Amino acid sequence: MAYTTAWRPGRREEELVDIVVGLAPDGYADDVAEVAVERAVELGARLRFIQVVDPDLVGADRDEADRATFRSALRALRGHRGVPCSFQVVAGDPTEALLESASRAAVLVVGEDDPRGSAHVAEECRRRAHCEVVTVPTRRRAS
Repeated sequence: MAYTTAWRPGRREEELVDIVVGLAPDGYADDVAEVAVERAVELGARLRFIQVVDPDLVGADRDEADRATFRSALRALRGHRGVPCSFQVVAGDPTEALLESASRAAVLVVGEDDPRGSAHVAEECRRRAHCEVVTVPTRRRAS
C-alpha cells in the first residue's frame, strides 16, 4: 500500500532526503509518527512509513494492525499539508526490514525498546544503521 501527498512547493522529488519511520501496532505509533513528521517538516524531507509485521499475522488481525498504524501516520500528518510520504507494510524481522529500508535514508525514526521485552530493535538499529537514528521515548513507557 503506498500513498503520496503533494510535493512541497519549490522542491523537486530528487532533492528530498528520506526519513524512514518504523511503526509498530504496539500502541506507541502515534508518538513515533509525530516525531518523524516534525523532523520531516524541519528538514524538508520525504517520509517513508514502514510497518513490519509478523509473517504469521493474517486476515482480520493483519488488517487491524495495518489500519492502526496507518491511522497513526495520518493523525501525525494532520495540519502538515504537502509533506511527501509513502506507506509500506513488510512481513519479517523488524530490525532487518528497517535497516534495509533505511539503507539510503538520512534518518531512521523508531520507538524505544521496551525494557521488559525481548526485542531490541531500536538498540540494533542504533548500532548498525548507516544514518542518524532517532529513538522516540513513548509517553506510556516514560511514566
